Amino acid sequence: MFRLSRWSTALVLSFTTAVGVVSTARAQALFRDDAPLTLTLTTNLRDLVRERDSTDLRWFGAEMSYADSAGTLRRLPVELRARGHFRRQARNCAFPPLFIRAERAARDGTILQGNPRLKLVTPCRPTSDDYQQYIYVEYLTYRTYAIVNPVHHRTRLARITYRDSTDRVKPITVMAFFLEIEEEVADEAKLKFTEQTGAVFDDMEPEALNRLSLFEYWVGNTDWSLGALHNISIFQKPDGPYVPIAYDFDWSGVVNARYSFPSEKLGIRTVRDRLHRGPCRSSAEWAPIIAHFQSKRAAVDSLWSAPLAGLEPKRQADSKAFLDQLWPILADAKRVERDLVKTCQKVGN
Repeated sequence: MFRLSRWSTALVLSFTTAVGVVSTARAQALFRDDAPLTLTLTTNLRDLVRERDSTDLRWFGAEMSYADSAGTLRRLPVELRARGHFRRQARNCAFPPLFIRAERAARDGTILQGNPRLKLVTPCRPTSDDYQQYIYVEYLTYRTYAIVNPVHHRTRLARITYRDSTDRVKPITVMAFFLEIEEEVADEAKLKFTEQTGAVFDDMEPEALNRLSLFEYWVGNTDWSLGALHNISIFQKPDGPYVPIAYDFDWSGVVNARYSFPSEKLGIRTVRDRLHRGPCRSSAEWAPIIAHFQSKRAAVDSLWSAPLAGLEPKRQADSKAFLDQLWPILADAKRVERDLVKTCQKVGN
């Protein structure tokens, strides 16, 4: 197994400010506001959806249209491509998650400025209200992660109408969200991004790994692997330490999607059975991480208590109640000892 300290610098991609790169303050228009966007994407929708099981995925030309802050209709050429793993496969989902990209000349002066490529997280089954609800809850989970972790993928809700340019498929309107790609996370946080697999816990900055591990335990997510880079991205700080960042929470207990289930190897029955799959730490080592999470409780409560248009209050309350289970656990030394100190992975996962 490779150690990150021995990784070739050729495998590490640096995304620092350079000539021709627009400054973040000016570039990241998409993430300056939390208000949901409304936009239309017109493309060969039938072929885009049908081709997603291919191992050689094509980019499809598309037009994105939306009204800017002045109410002026803006149109720009973009490209779309299916992405992902479980949700991309036709046997699992009727509609795949997507990448969207645009040339710089097209995106400058628009809501895409500063984002050459983005992810679109869309409902797996657009006609199912349950699957639409999962999008809202996963979006709030990303927002929760942003509260407790300074480095994270930024998000923006959007009401998107997908139109078929050939008129062979009826328009599909859903709530989705934009998600930053790793390169933009790295640029924002002044880090380096790597796609090398094989990392173990000792390769990571301890505080960053502890924070990530406690978060995954909190939201009931066992669907992650540091070594395989499964739902984990790894970045490097300028002074050397490596920082893991979590993403993709649809298999977590807080989302509680009907298709989610834990691996049989883990010995738990449902995604709402919490299991710590992070590193082995002493109670003393967990203490500052626990204190950090406890200090963010008011902000988390505020996020999950505020109504979100489209999210069913009953579902929101259920997800918040699941998250609220963490606080008495963290206040109980015996539970911390049992769930975090004695239940852990010694090397990696």
